[in-house]
Amino acid sequence: MEYFARIALEHQGIKELLQVQKELLERLNKAKGVNIVHLDNLLYFWRDFLEQDHMSREEEFAFAAFRKLNHSLPERLQGDHEQIRASLGKLEATIKLLRNGQPHSGREYVKWGEELTETVTDHMARENTALREVATDEAEAAAILSAQPERLASEKFNQLLQVAEDLCQEYLQKPTALHALSLPAEAAPDETAEEPDVEVTKPVFDPETTELASMEET
Repeated sequence: MEYFARIALEHQGIKELLQVQKELLERLNKAKGVNIVHLDNLLYFWRDFLEQDHMSREEEFAFAAFRKLNHSLPERLQGDHEQIRASLGKLEATIKLLRNGQPHSGREYVKWGEELTETVTDHMARENTALREVATDEAEAAAILSAQPERLASEKFNQLLQVAEDLCQEYLQKPTALHALSLPAEAAPDETAEEPDVEVTKPVFDPETTELASMEET
């Protein structure tokens, strides 16, 4: 898929998940029951799709191209990324308190979730403007399209898309726009090859609904 079309599609999918997050935060804020599994899976999507895949590729690929073309926005966009990472760290710390029933942790989670939503929304608007400017210049577009960044392994990437699909169906009653990005399954690995010892973040696919207590209790 052509780079500009792909990044626009990714932004559309991210906006959908921001809508899901808005719904979950509203439920927390209004003391309604919230499925902790859905909060976990949404946070997994933000960390592994938004940060580790989408943002990392932008930094290694798009931002580098912008700098090469003397575009004015890369440093601001990089600053947005650092703020997004900070917000994710706050959410990860707070969700542990939320699971343990820590008083006022629900309010804290809403606060950091709203911070993340605002930062990501503003960032994508700035980024879309920069990409539109670059796309109108054939020479600049050619510079950006001269190489394509690597993606996550297909199994993990498709797992992330399934998380997005499940959340969109549950809260938006529609499929995710990210379906078009699904990757074909990879060939089975060589069983004789030594597997690297790495820790992999996984979503929580617990079929049981675990409802959080009201805001007064969290």
